[in-house]
Amino acid sequence: MTDDSLQAGFSLVELMVALTIAAIIAAFAVPAYRDHALRSYLPEMSSGLQLSALRLEQYYQDNRSYRNGTACGITLPSSERFLFSCSVPPDGQSFLLTATGSGAMAGFAYTIDQQGQTRTISLPVAWGTAPLDCWVMKRGATC
Repeated sequence: MTDDSLQAGFSLVELMVALTIAAIIAAFAVPAYRDHALRSYLPEMSSGLQLSALRLEQYYQDNRSYRNGTACGITLPSSERFLFSCSVPPDGQSFLLTATGSGAMAGFAYTIDQQGQTRTISLPVAWGTAPLDCWVMKRGATC
């Protein structure tokens, strides 16, 4: 005995409800994942700046200046996500190391100086406002 009036499958309404639920979940999950991925790149910046500052201090101990000719006394780290730069005034008694984001990290910029003072120079709009006297490592964080 077969009944042709019974059909298996989803109705259009059921399919639309499932798609709506999936879209709502994606609306929350995608930005959270993107922020998580961005946060995972920030230790590359902090370790690069801190290691460079340490090397400059070691250079200063040997040379009594952070300056080597017209540049910093060290080789700066290379990175796919950050461009590291160093500025030393002519007297060679101070420095400012900067990490500027590129690619996925565009919009981020951080500094450290000879006294160990850290600053967030710029952030993407969604992360908050800068400058701040600390390294912002999380969206919406402050010092």
